[in-house]
Amino acid sequence: MGAVRFEGVDILDSLGQIMELHTQHYKDDFDLDKELIPKLALSGEPEDRRLLWLSRPCGTYTLREWEVYLEGSHANKVWEFYHEQTKDPVLAYALSIKDVQDGKVVGNIYPLDYGSHVERVKLLACPIGKVAVVFEDGANITIPYRDRRQLMNELAPVHGSPKSITDLPENERELAVILKRERLKRSCHATNGDIKEYIDSLKKNTLRGKLKKSRTAAAPAHKPPSTKKEPER
Repeated sequence: MGAVRFEGVDILDSLGQIMELHTQHYKDDFDLDKELIPKLALSGEPEDRRLLWLSRPCGTYTLREWEVYLEGSHANKVWEFYHEQTKDPVLAYALSIKDVQDGKVVGNIYPLDYGSHVERVKLLACPIGKVAVVFEDGANITIPYRDRRQLMNELAPVHGSPKSITDLPENERELAVILKRERLKRSCHATNGDIKEYIDSLKKNTLRGKLKKSRTAAAPAHKPPSTKKEPER
């Protein structure tokens, strides 16, 4: 399949169907996705509505796209890990959230070639320059990345323990240009597709689908009549 875009779809419903087909273990990871994605959909920050999502045999992940492009950030390490350190088959997608309608998160889904995307991120990722730290007392202070540990320790007696830490790029304009270019290229190269047809094609190619197909092919052409109810599969 070439580059494709599924426009105006129910994002959580679509991702849930993909997860059920591809993720066999730690499916409760998707419960976290179902909490996080609607919150980000209502955010006033446009970058909170541009996400990357992956489904693997053991779990799922939702990440902010811009954070994936920060070299050495948590999101960057997660995105690259399953390509570099495991042989797990990964289904990866870019999400562009447009709106929340009747409680449904609506937007566009772009299937990605995970391996190729990781290699491109490695080439384009920007260095981290600063970190925004929110402390126990609510203070939000931006400090240099290289001195973060020392400065957080110095600030803790005054403001309390750090509650959240957000990595920020060394050059915000550079990151913005990279993201704009990558998204424009993704959008221009993609043709509109049918999410139902895509999910049907996944059913045929997943391990479960192949197993079901092989069982059907191996079954005898004529079965003797039986009054015993067969177990559901």
